[in-house]
Amino acid sequence: MNMPNYFELFDLPVQLPVDVSLLTANYQQLQRQYHPDNFATANDNDKMVMVQKSAMINDGYHTLKNPIKAAEHLLSLKGFDAATEQNIIHDADFLMEQFVLREKLEDIESQDDFVILDDFHSEVFARQHDVYKQLLEFINKQDWEAALNQIFKIRYLTRLIEQIEKLQEKQYAL
Repeated sequence: MNMPNYFELFDLPVQLPVDVSLLTANYQQLQRQYHPDNFATANDNDKMVMVQKSAMINDGYHTLKNPIKAAEHLLSLKGFDAATEQNIIHDADFLMEQFVLREKLEDIESQDDFVILDDFHSEVFARQHDVYKQLLEFINKQDWEAALNQIFKIRYLTRLIEQIEKLQEKQYAL
């Protein structure tokens, strides 16, 4: 089965970043239109089709609302499956930077210092934002390979941010 085009589904231009207010307005309209309660008297087959359509609307909304998932979706429409493509980053500088950031996190973890950890969180979050801005530039230039590489970089940074946030939760729980 063909993958749905969520931009089409929500009547949005195929571009990033997604206009979230327009996405939300179109989502709410579709939700009202395809709400299962509207098909209470329909036959079982029609009900099943509506439930599937409603699920697709929800999935599309959550995909396009998330900037990274929206980028992955756009790339998949261009023939690049970010989920199955190998997560290989051919950028030695970026990989070295990741190594340094992970070492820094280990040092911070041993220091037990809220302020340093919060600052580090902000630093990595800002780095992820920069990589996202580069991703948008590559998409605008239709350089799909480079855009895919940026998504892989964002995944690395996202995992690091998740580790930092787990540490923060641990520290604040003490």
